[in-house]
Amino acid sequence: MSADLVMDTCLLAGEIMLKNGGETYRTEETMALIARAAGMDSVNSSATPTSIILSFRSMDRDHTRMIRTPNRTINLNKVTLVNDVSRRFVSGKISLAEAYQLLLEIDQKKPLYPRWMLHMAAGLASGSFAMLIGGSWDDLIPAALAALTVNVSLEFLEQFLRIKFFTEFTSALAGGLAAVLFVILFPHLHLDILIIGAMLPLFPGIAITNSLRDLMAGDLIAGVSRGAEAILTALSVAVATAIILSFLG
Repeated sequence: MSADLVMDTCLLAGEIMLKNGGETYRTEETMALIARAAGMDSVNSSATPTSIILSFRSMDRDHTRMIRTPNRTINLNKVTLVNDVSRRFVSGKISLAEAYQLLLEIDQKKPLYPRWMLHMAAGLASGSFAMLIGGSWDDLIPAALAALTVNVSLEFLEQFLRIKFFTEFTSALAGGLAAVLFVILFPHLHLDILIIGAMLPLFPGIAITNSLRDLMAGDLIAGVSRGAEAILTALSVAVATAIILSFLG
């Protein structure tokens, strides 16, 4: 098999997994399995949340390449699809060229659900969560609308602000202000419940989970990096909330 095609296939699989929310150890394992199944020797793979390095030996020649993955999102469906392609290639059901073509299609695949549906789901989940922590039926819609403000602001600001902390901080500030506005218009609402519900789309649940899984798998650099990223997200939410509450105090 062509070493270049093997390299392209492995890196594409790793890139799709990493930038769509896959764990770093799973990314490394998937690339290594594909390379070994393609007949490569001395396979070594290394991944961090922002980069991938792969090396192997083919016909007495060493091949090494690195790519960067600065932009990341959450789309676990693509991670599942890449795992399926990897298993099919390793088991010999498809060729390397077919695997590469399938990976290209997965990379270009649109999300399963349109953006408006994701925003509505985020709002509904946040409003429901507000009720779970002690809110009333009156808090449901305001909390959902405040969370919708956060989610829409986050998507809009990501196009202009390249620093993740400021994007999340500004979105949290917008959601908090929306919650305050609802309380001003309807004083019987619970401000603390609304703010907690509004911030739910920003909570770094997947980042924390992946950080712990990477640490337990022995990927200390990746685990600490993801943990630091989750802490920064939590800090941006906390600072925005503190600023809003200080104005009211």
